[in-house]
Amino acid sequence: MKLTRVLVLLGLLTSCELLEKSSQRSDAVARVGAYYLYQSDLSGLVPEGSDPDDSLEITKSYIDNWIRRHLILMEAESQLTAEQKDVSAKLEEYRQSLLQYRIENEVIAPLMDTAVDNDLILTYFKANKEQLALRRPLMRGRFVKIDRDAPRQDYLRQLMAAKGSRNAKELEEYCFQYASQFQVSDTNWLYVDDVMRGTPTDLQQDFSFGLRGQVQQRSDSTHVYLLLLRDYKGVGEAPPLSVEAQNIRSLILLQRRQEFIERYYQDLYKRSLAEKTYEIYTP
Repeated sequence: MKLTRVLVLLGLLTSCELLEKSSQRSDAVARVGAYYLYQSDLSGLVPEGSDPDDSLEITKSYIDNWIRRHLILMEAESQLTAEQKDVSAKLEEYRQSLLQYRIENEVIAPLMDTAVDNDLILTYFKANKEQLALRRPLMRGRFVKIDRDAPRQDYLRQLMAAKGSRNAKELEEYCFQYASQFQVSDTNWLYVDDVMRGTPTDLQQDFSFGLRGQVQQRSDSTHVYLLLLRDYKGVGEAPPLSVEAQNIRSLILLQRRQEFIERYYQDLYKRSLAEKTYEIYTP
């Protein structure tokens, strides 16, 4: 539907009919005080091929929102003092902050060396173990949740405790077929609450996290839960380096970035002083 037809319908169906059209331009569709909304302002508003009713609703909504914004603007202009309405200082402050943000991110930061070797990560890890203490327990091991009537549960327990790639593959195949939840890779450190998500809290607490290498089994009215721990670290303990390595790298880069930007500004200050780009006048 063409925009002109939408505007005709709009004039019949909305309260905008009460608004005067500009005496200066015949294509005005709405007015709030001295502010006018023209047909040209609505160009491209309605997607090509839109349903007529949808076109009307889109245009009506836009005009209603335009009226509300300008009524608020008029109210602010009438109620605020000249000092309160003067936002030029705030706008300039925002502009300066935005320009500083952009030069730091788009000009200065890309010049920084982003290589962080493993020795540097290890040094940071050793120096900050207390700050890196775990807030959530970690585990390496296996966890499987199955229905109470799932088949071959003795076989599942054997696979849980077994080592070797062949047994691991058979365990995974069993879980894909019968388990409703499982984590069977026992080489990576994972947060316990992520591994056991959805397990009733009382059952989680009933497992012995000090027991290694043995399959523990708990159950409720609908499911059986099997846990085998290879290793465990509780809250307050130092985390494994592998868990924190990426976070440490990010922290190192953040600190390096702050220092790099500060040096850039210091060099700018010194260079500008030598080139007499700026001067300080004594009162």
